[in-house]
Amino acid sequence: MPSASFPDLTVPGTLVIGTQYADGPDQQQAVVDAEFDSLRSAPAGPAAVSWFLSTDGETVLTLARWTDDAAAPPAGPPRYRLYRSLAEKHETRVPGCLITAAFDVDGPERQRAFTDAVIEAQPREGGHPGAISAHFLHSVDGSRVLLYTEWTSVEAHQEAAEAGDHDKGHELFSGTPGVRLTHGGRFHLCRTLRRDPAR
Repeated sequence: MPSASFPDLTVPGTLVIGTQYADGPDQQQAVVDAEFDSLRSAPAGPAAVSWFLSTDGETVLTLARWTDDAAAPPAGPPRYRLYRSLAEKHETRVPGCLITAAFDVDGPERQRAFTDAVIEAQPREGGHPGAISAHFLHSVDGSRVLLYTEWTSVEAHQEAAEAGDHDKGHELFSGTPGVRLTHGGRFHLCRTLRRDPAR
């Protein structure tokens, strides 16, 4: 089976992103395999799905892209749309790790203001060589922001954290009114399912 590649979040669509608890790596894999088999045999569904496993063995993150917003399930995990991205145009590095940070926010205006402030705080030139891209996702209902960042490896992210590269961002996370960090995680990509042949 060919190695899975990270999803392209710049492809238009609605992203349904959810997490669920798993009691160890074996259960993580079992959850992914069961969902994969169920979706592969379904007559209709999302255009693409990616499953990520947390490095601590406790969580499965599922990211499903729907091209038809009306077809996306109205209940269940939050629905997101891409707001802004930070990425090089001709990036060739391959992501080896996903880092997420999720926030509850007080409405759409706070979503935009908080995201714009975080992007403005990023270094103008360069950055850690292990940081590949950052995507800022806003929930459709205006209540959440999900920071989705691709890194070359867990070790690169840890190195950047120890060097203080994230300190300014953490100050914004904890000091912005109407914004509350709820959870985050480190993940490896496990499996993907694509229904749209062009992608």
